[in-house]
Amino acid sequence: MIHPTILVVDDDPNALFGTAQVLIDEGYQVAQAENGQKALEKLRADSVDVVITDERMPGLNGMGLLLEIKKIDDQIPVILLTAYGSVQMAVDAVKQGAFYFFEKPVLNNLEQFLVIIRQALKTREMERELDSLRREVSEKYSFPNMIGSHPKMHEIYEIIGRVARTDKTVLIQGESGTGKDIIAKTIHYNSQRKEKPLVTVNCGALTDTLLTSELFGHTRGAFTGAHKDKAGRFQMADGGTLVLDEIGEVPLHLQKILLKVIEDKEFERVGDSRPVKVNVRILSTTNRDLKEEVQRGNFREDLYYRLSIVPVTIPPLRDRISDIPLLVHHFLKRFQEGITPVRIEPEALEHLKSHSWSGNVRELMNVIQQMMVFCHGNAITVQDLPPHLFSGEKSAPKEKEGKIELEKMVSDLEKKWIHSKLKESDWNQEKTAKLLGITRKMLTNRMAKYHLRPPKRKV
Repeated sequence: MIHPTILVVDDDPNALFGTAQVLIDEGYQVAQAENGQKALEKLRADSVDVVITDERMPGLNGMGLLLEIKKIDDQIPVILLTAYGSVQMAVDAVKQGAFYFFEKPVLNNLEQFLVIIRQALKTREMERELDSLRREVSEKYSFPNMIGSHPKMHEIYEIIGRVARTDKTVLIQGESGTGKDIIAKTIHYNSQRKEKPLVTVNCGALTDTLLTSELFGHTRGAFTGAHKDKAGRFQMADGGTLVLDEIGEVPLHLQKILLKVIEDKEFERVGDSRPVKVNVRILSTTNRDLKEEVQRGNFREDLYYRLSIVPVTIPPLRDRISDIPLLVHHFLKRFQEGITPVRIEPEALEHLKSHSWSGNVRELMNVIQQMMVFCHGNAITVQDLPPHLFSGEKSAPKEKEGKIELEKMVSDLEKKWIHSKLKESDWNQEKTAKLLGITRKMLTNRMAKYHLRPPKRKV
């Protein structure tokens, strides 16, 4: 177990020894420095979790050391100690970034001192976790980690690189399963707003009333069930990015309101007449052809042009077959669970390239997960491919014992796959449908077909 390291700084040898010994007795690793300059040398040489420093020291005093530490690593909690404290001094220290201002001697209030140490260490740990998450997000949605070398994908990378640095609205179009959400996240996390919120609202999953409330929020008592004030997605995304997922599903009468909000950058909550100002960037996704929807009268032309200042169209997987090997190996690595990596035989990979992939990348991802579950050994062969991939062929692949009964094999495999995903999501049908890439209605039909029911809960 790695114990946290605390740096204690004090020009008084007795105070330095006493504070250090208290922390050592608590199980912490302790580094010591008798002045501010030596403390900086230790900070530059070694990793430190918390600094505890006396305020009154010759040369570089505690406040000066605090400012220098912030230049090296502004996330290290610094606790200032003094025997001559005042309210104003404490206020000034906190304003400069001190974690806490504590009066000496620490032994007079040891329990509180140790509580403050634990709080400082917890803060340091949380900051590290946040940094790790930020790096993970940044790497996940950076261009090198977007999978695809097809010329059409390179065009998309070029567009993202240019538009991410701006605040222009972007309309991301593509069939279901092509990765529209990944494009939206990539734009946000490569923009100047990446430290601000990224908020998504699924426009197709809400009724008219709920959509208005979700977008703009409501006040208490605005409608039945509105028991308290609620901020809408526009307000939650203030300073950041709002993704309007499946924008083509928004009804016409709400499109006019949405257009005004986007243009004026202000709105009114349901049940309130006071305007709320927001600074939000809008990204929209749709699996419809919005130009055709405009011509049919299902979508406002003015809103279309306002949302599509920069249009991005993601090609279906069948139009970039050359990317399938890259995607397959990416998913094999991503879903690897055992020690020995799972590989795919060339013949099986070639067969994957011949499939039409109506579900696009999401379907391919599900197929790879399925094959990794049911393959024998650590090699995926043609025999491990789901039967529906052979539905367009005259005959199914052969096993050593003879021909496969295709219809029964399809049913058995589908039943096993659905059952495994139901168990994975603890029989939550909405989550299961998303994992399988199908609608909830399709899932309930298949559950009835295969007599799949959740286990009885033990009381």
